[in-house]
Amino acid sequence: MQLPTWLWLDAAGWNQVAATAAAGGVSVTAVARPVSVNWSLGDGGTVTCTGPGTPFPAGADPKSASPDCGYTYRHRSLDEPGGTFTVTATVRWDVTWAGAGQAGAFPGLTTTSTVPVRVIDIPALTTGGG
Repeated sequence: MQLPTWLWLDAAGWNQVAATAAAGGVSVTAVARPVSVNWSLGDGGTVTCTGPGTPFPAGADPKSASPDCGYTYRHRSLDEPGGTFTVTATVRWDVTWAGAGQAGAFPGLTTTSTVPVRVIDIPALTTGGG
């Protein structure tokens, strides 16, 4: 607890996606672009980030905060049912489409994923002097 938690999604999935469908001589192309990710941390906290976040680098200082998407838990999850917090990442997509002489948009479509996370506390070690 009280240590920064880095939040990130696989950057390979944070890309614009396009698809075209054709039927009866008419084709329509849709383009989806990720805009933000809303993290619900399971303890009542939320964080919204405008990108996928940065993975925690191997060997980095565990006390370092994420440069772009992070959270600090204030309570342990051990007192929760199952001993975990349910973390939910909801990605918001803006989708545009064009075809058959028309165009439009579907702003704010979302995809969601959840994962259980265990947040523990470790008592500080103290040593007596002298």
